[in-house]
Amino acid sequence: MKNPNLTPDNQSSDHASDRMQTATILALFFVGLFLIQGVFLPYWPVWLKAQGLSAGEIGILLSLPNWVRVFADPLIAQRADRTGNRKTPMLWLGGIYVLSILAFPVSSNFWWLAGLSVVIGFTFSPLLPLGTTITVHECKARDLDYGRVRLWGSLAFIFASYGAGWVLDGTSTSWIVWMLFIAGIVNFAILTRMPDPQTDRPLRSGSSLIYLLRKPVFLIYLGCIGFAQGAHGTYYSFASVHWESVGYSHEMIGIFWSIGVIAEIALFAVAGRFVRGRHPGMLFALGAFAGIVRWLVLGSSDNIWLIILVQPLHAMTFGITHLAAVSFIARAIPQALATSAQSLMATLSMGVFLGSSIWASGPLYENFGSQAYYVMAILSGIALAFSFWLMRSWRGEDQTFCD
Repeated sequence: MKNPNLTPDNQSSDHASDRMQTATILALFFVGLFLIQGVFLPYWPVWLKAQGLSAGEIGILLSLPNWVRVFADPLIAQRADRTGNRKTPMLWLGGIYVLSILAFPVSSNFWWLAGLSVVIGFTFSPLLPLGTTITVHECKARDLDYGRVRLWGSLAFIFASYGAGWVLDGTSTSWIVWMLFIAGIVNFAILTRMPDPQTDRPLRSGSSLIYLLRKPVFLIYLGCIGFAQGAHGTYYSFASVHWESVGYSHEMIGIFWSIGVIAEIALFAVAGRFVRGRHPGMLFALGAFAGIVRWLVLGSSDNIWLIILVQPLHAMTFGITHLAAVSFIARAIPQALATSAQSLMATLSMGVFLGSSIWASGPLYENFGSQAYYVMAILSGIALAFSFWLMRSWRGEDQTFCD
């Protein structure tokens, strides 16, 4: 029954307030995740190195979470699509992650660290596809700009990476674990406030994962995002280690990482109109071409000004590629399959492709140093070829995979 006391102006005000509240908590979701990532990506290799591990062992430990998500993400995502419930598993996973971080300082034994890395892969990795599915759903339902919601995660990454570098220059690497623990507590608190839409109908029968993997266009799409993300393997695993080895301070390393993410934020802030209506294959091509340039430069020089010059290309190699991946799923995939699609994308791109690349970067960096980036440039070139294939194979139809 309609409330007779509600005027059109009041209804409009309530609607605007509801949109703002939803946008705020969705933005905070990304803040929580990327506070963790902002410490983990630049400085976890540094912590592992301080435990006396070799480059090869570091590569294995860094790749393990990515490999675990190959199994964890699809299982959790398919369950979420069948039940329509995404928030409850996110709370369980976020809580277990916080507890597992505390166990890392117990021993520097390789196998102890490997076991905990498996737990991290199982608990932290699925949070992004689960939360992104909720975010995309709420953005469509409430006419919110996904890019402007997502950019707050990038701001959190800058705060965490620069702040952690500043802390470490005045303390010791042991603080890396405690910063990850504090970020995990913040993340869990935010997860408790996430919306919990229950609008998707469970699939009637069969596996949503197998259904998607039988679609040639979806496989080409996975090639685009997979090789593009895999090309970041050496950067994510050994950029900080290498910059530290050539004499850059932890604070300067934090600045290097922050420059790339600042550019990513600027992209997310203004890219909404540009992305809307653009073919995802074209966006993938822009990111892949930028990757070729970025990795060739980082592989050939440690000059501070060249590093500063190419770090903004992170807006293309990661940012525009991420928007292309989300845009394809939002346009081509029915909502009942959205979490499975997000999970397959994250599993294969951040699991199989990036995991393999990080693992390979260990021996590559051990033998060739920063020239390992040249292999990353080759992966970006393959991603570029897949992006052209996607443009030829898919016309951009909405709900492509509706039977």
